[in-house]
Amino acid sequence: MITSLSIKNFRGIKSLDLENFGQVNVFVGRNNVGKSSVLEAIAIALSAANRDPTQLKAIFGHVLKWRGWVGHTSLYSLFTNSQIPIELKFIAGGVPFVVTIMHPGNLTQLMETKSKLKLDTETLKNMLSESVEAISLQIKAGPLQRNAMVLVSGSGNMTVMTSEDEPYPVELPVEFVTPYDMVTPGFIETVFSKAFKVRAYSIALDLIRRAYPDVEGLSPVHEENGVLMYVDIKHAPKSIPYYSMGDGFKFLSATAFLVSSMKNGYLLIDSAEAFHHLASLRAMVRTLLEGSLKNNVQVFLTTHSLELIDMLLEEGIRMGINGRVIYMKRENGKLTHSIETFENAKELREDLGIDLRG
Repeated sequence: MITSLSIKNFRGIKSLDLENFGQVNVFVGRNNVGKSSVLEAIAIALSAANRDPTQLKAIFGHVLKWRGWVGHTSLYSLFTNSQIPIELKFIAGGVPFVVTIMHPGNLTQLMETKSKLKLDTETLKNMLSESVEAISLQIKAGPLQRNAMVLVSGSGNMTVMTSEDEPYPVELPVEFVTPYDMVTPGFIETVFSKAFKVRAYSIALDLIRRAYPDVEGLSPVHEENGVLMYVDIKHAPKSIPYYSMGDGFKFLSATAFLVSSMKNGYLLIDSAEAFHHLASLRAMVRTLLEGSLKNNVQVFLTTHSLELIDMLLEEGIRMGINGRVIYMKRENGKLTHSIETFENAKELREDLGIDLRG
């Protein structure tokens, strides 16, 4: 698990140090206080430090595009101050990690200084057919060190180069999702496939059935335009296309597949309350908490929903979850925060009537 995190020069966060995380962590506070930025920083740091470079490509691309792709401006907007690098530090499993991200620069110059980085000729040729900006990264994991470079074209195409001369046996599986992902065509098929490959489908289905007992199964079906997910419902004359189901069901199902397919990993969900009515929200909370316990998944959430906060506190305390509420706010232009255990946060809510959203 991540126990501490330090962020410098990332988006609107000049400097932020967080400690004493739990297994389930929920960030609360007003709009534009930096909750989503913290999740993005965690996602980039974990994916950069992971042995598999494809994870960095997936997460970095997601962070750049989900707020809206505006060309290379999206790349520059990652930096609070364009004159200094981003620095992301965290401790996971007792190992200190440092991810340093340099400001975009000229590809040729960066290539000369990062000669150990490897990229096949065809990929490089395709990238250079467009305007390309490059960001270089340095990743330290205890005594290990690795260099990486992210190449981003003007249209948003991306590739990642890494140095592979030294062994780098660090595995930090991470999933970062937003409400947009949960209802995007193709997403459920992807997370279903991940769960099926690691034999976690039955676990996910059991979690789904606790909220929707009439669901007998989910099945991907090959059709003319690709693969489409269907849902088998008791007593229904035929299977129902997944995308015809309500958004609450989609969000819960995707959450079940995500949390079931990961072991010793990290699940980050922005605006976790989206699309849910109260009954669906409670089902999602139970699904998330039970799945995190079974598979030792550390969870980071953002929310504006008092109902979600109360349900997390109630269910989390009942299940013995080691949880934290991180309340973020800006005072006189300065970002501040407080971290409370689920038990303390519940007392604050009940005894003082504190609105944890700010």
